[in-house]
Amino acid sequence: MTVENQKRLLALLLGLVTIGAGLFSWRAGQIGSTAAFDDRQSIGQTIKQEQQNVEVALLGAVDAVSYVRYLADYAEAATLDDDADRLGDAGAAAPADVRETQADDLRRGATIRAARGGVFGVPAVFGDLLEPQPAPRPFDLPQHLDALRAELSTDIRSPGPLDPDRWAQEAEDIRVRMRGLRLAVFVMVIAAAALTVAQVAVRPRSRYGFGALGVVLGVVTAAVTVATVY
Repeated sequence: MTVENQKRLLALLLGLVTIGAGLFSWRAGQIGSTAAFDDRQSIGQTIKQEQQNVEVALLGAVDAVSYVRYLADYAEAATLDDDADRLGDAGAAAPADVRETQADDLRRGATIRAARGGVFGVPAVFGDLLEPQPAPRPFDLPQHLDALRAELSTDIRSPGPLDPDRWAQEAEDIRVRMRGLRLAVFVMVIAAAALTVAQVAVRPRSRYGFGALGVVLGVVTAAVTVATVY
């Protein structure tokens, strides 16, 4: 191959390396906008998640207070039951029946208020409204908070399940790809410089050496970048 043809080939390779560097640079800018979108999604969902956590905490606190009132009503009903037992033992059947009725009404009212307040689900306490339980129902606050959180996430006004960590991880993955693309552009620039030196070199050894260096750097960088981060 003549020197003139070698220079034409080097010019062609230099053009291909330059185009490759431009493509990688364009791709880095393109996915960079996606990373910015993912960041905004992560921040927005983090704010919404914190708002939901505050709302759940407030609702849970209100329901916990309602449950304390429910327990207090049941304690008062238990006192009325004790009075009914004493009156019954004393032979005062009528006053004892009144105390028992008052105790049942108090428990029923406590159950209704707790259900209306959201402490218990209406289906769960429906039987209590017909025949109140003698002992208060248990209240698992952590489980109740989980139920409130699930209810908020399925509400018609809810943005749906929130997962800010996933968006943040996707943004970080894109940044890793961007760093890989920028490194590829840097190596491509070195390859272009080597091909330029080879094109203007007078000595054949320099032309072959720098030309081979540029080709190897350009081909390997392009292959690895396309296969891994493009």
